[in-house]
Amino acid sequence: MPGTKRFGWEGEQAVSRDLLINQGLDVYQSVVDDNLCDLVVDTGKKLKRVQVKARATLRGNSSIEIKLAKYTKSKIDVIAIWYKPKDIIAYVPYKGEEFLLLAVETAKNNQEQGRNWFYRYMEFPL
Repeated sequence: MPGTKRFGWEGEQAVSRDLLINQGLDVYQSVVDDNLCDLVVDTGKKLKRVQVKARATLRGNSSIEIKLAKYTKSKIDVIAIWYKPKDIIAYVPYKGEEFLLLAVETAKNNQEQGRNWFYRYMEFPL
């Protein structure tokens, strides 16, 4: 498996491509990654700061967990999560949460109540 920097870059490229080609939005990439913002997306009405997270494995057998404690005081508007095995992306509006848990697969016990589904966030929030 590639190093974390390379894997993160791969996630940023997947998100940028999706935003440009599939969602028809303009995307700007930061030159230096020292301000907790990977991309800026122009929705046509406003600019949104995006932090990209890439994942290749699930927590347990059904969900993706993203730790966000270091972003709670940032100006990030959206967390983009690229799940490589299925090549899918979720765009979650960020409201200062310390972590996100997004279901990708049905749980073994088939529990549906209270699950936050990854697929709910596949459109970029305008």
